[in-house]
Amino acid sequence: MTTRPRPTDRGSDGDPADLTFDGALGVLLAMIGQRVVVDVFDAGEHPRLVATFGGTLHAGYSMTGGEPNEQEAIFVRLDSGAENAALSLHRELYGGAISHPDGALTLRLGGVDLLIAPRER
Repeated sequence: MTTRPRPTDRGSDGDPADLTFDGALGVLLAMIGQRVVVDVFDAGEHPRLVATFGGTLHAGYSMTGGEPNEQEAIFVRLDSGAENAALSLHRELYGGAISHPDGALTLRLGGVDLLIAPRER
């Protein structure tokens, strides 16, 4: 069993803002079609787990019907049988991201860190 990264882990150069918004979005979109688990932590000095959920990651869609502009949030859907959820990624809330060697991604959005990791089968 592998150990999942913590939201306080750092990127290869120790910088918690290892990825640009577009880079983080690319890592997330590469997980489309995979089962993932999402851990939500408060983004304080001593992060605490506040929620966990998961499902199969599906591409979202633009709320305006076209290509998303820089002010628009990007939604990515999670399907978990009868239950559905979505992640809302907004550039204005983006505080940095780390891509982990195991394929996981930590995103800082506003006051939370989202650790999105492929689920082991």
